[in-house]
Amino acid sequence: MTTRREGEVRLGEVVGIAAADGGLPDGTRAAVLGVPEDVGVRANLGRPGARRMWRTFLPRFLNMQSNAFLDVSRVAIAGCVDVRDIRRSVRGIDPAVGGPRTRASALGALRDATARIDERVTGAVEAIVRQGVVPIVVGGGHNNAFGILAGCSRARGGPMACVNVDLHADLRPLEGRHSGNAFTAARAAGHLGRYAILGLSEAYATQAIVDAIERDPTTVAVTFESMLRGRATPGTMAAAAAAHVGSAPATLELDLDAVAQAPASAAAASGFTAAEFRSIAMQVAASIDVRAVHVAEGAPGRGPWPDEMLGKLVAELVRDAACAACAPRVSA
Repeated sequence: MTTRREGEVRLGEVVGIAAADGGLPDGTRAAVLGVPEDVGVRANLGRPGARRMWRTFLPRFLNMQSNAFLDVSRVAIAGCVDVRDIRRSVRGIDPAVGGPRTRASALGALRDATARIDERVTGAVEAIVRQGVVPIVVGGGHNNAFGILAGCSRARGGPMACVNVDLHADLRPLEGRHSGNAFTAARAAGHLGRYAILGLSEAYATQAIVDAIERDPTTVAVTFESMLRGRATPGTMAAAAAAHVGSAPATLELDLDAVAQAPASAAAASGFTAAEFRSIAMQVAASIDVRAVHVAEGAPGRGPWPDEMLGKLVAELVRDAACAACAPRVSA
């Protein structure tokens, strides 16, 4: 996937590669992991396509320049979680077709399959974290936030904090696993502690979720509209999240639904610019104890952006996360 050019060194020429047993090269600080699935999105009645994000992203990332801004010797490609058999088991299932019983049966199958994906993502993330490495997860629906939190939580023996840059809280009820209730499920399982949502859409948050956030001192939300009203900036949002999670080990969730008109499972007409999104992610990553990063919900082919542009944005976000993971660690 790497194109060589005289006088240049691309990331793909020097990045580390996981061994067949999952072991990472000595000195690795960040490992890039793919989850090529959109079963969880379909189980939430969202638009499919997220399964293609890993293959769209990877060549764009590998063809970035290797230079002094990132010590790529500390970065490795961990491969992707193999969910092909699970995807085949629910191929062609569409909850929008048929009557209520057919719809319920289809949703049940998709949600059971999502729970099976949870187990595999949890195992893959736990294996990376136990090596002292930060997993940077690409692709798939936001349902995979559960597996990331669970894997990190099991590796460290306690719940994780989380900062989620997203128009949605993903705190829907436990009605079977899907992309809209990863954080509800993680909290119920004891994997999630303090939780900060940056960019929550006032237009699409149910009143039940708004009430739940207001009642819960462990959860805080800064709405996207607060930025439009001039009451918040990317910098103040990042600061609010850092203040809320404090020094707790945390995961960073980056949902591409929050980027205006980006091809995603729940594309937004109005949202952050790509530069604002990167800025928030960078500032949060520099302010908290990040143990995993997840770029979720990108759906190539869902327009209006060309796949090339979406792939490049995800590559930039992953590179930003790798820079943060490889930066010198300062002890408290």
